[in-house]
Amino acid sequence: MFRGLRVFVSGIALAGLTLAGAAVASAQEPAKPVLTLEGDATVMIVLIKPDKTADFESVIAKYKDALSKSDKPARKAQLAGLKIYKSPTAMGGNTAYIFSADPVVKGEEYDITRVINEVFPSEVTEIFNKYKEAYAGRQIIVLNKIQ
Repeated sequence: MFRGLRVFVSGIALAGLTLAGAAVASAQEPAKPVLTLEGDATVMIVLIKPDKTADFESVIAKYKDALSKSDKPARKAQLAGLKIYKSPTAMGGNTAYIFSADPVVKGEEYDITRVINEVFPSEVTEIFNKYKEAYAGRQIIVLNKIQ
């Protein structure tokens, strides 16, 4: 009976060490981007609840601030090619924000909260909650030059 218990306890210990090793290894690798953009340029339409536009615009201000203060040259390139517009015409009762990335910095993270987390990790939870409460939808349109 004790032999079975030792095998069980040894198995649990081995599983724990394996999981701990995997967690350390994954902590050392940079996280893969969740939102990369494709094509030569991209237009993204983000729909925001009309009563949450001020909150969303504060999120966008922090996003642009994070891009400008990042020590990664790719983030500065992203900021240089980024233009954000607010449409005066409602879409489905929501306010439309149009993001234009031209040129696209390929393979780089464009997710708002992940970029903010790189520079302002202590503020990301508050920013994420504002964004989540304001968000109503998104459409990404990839553009490629034809000439």
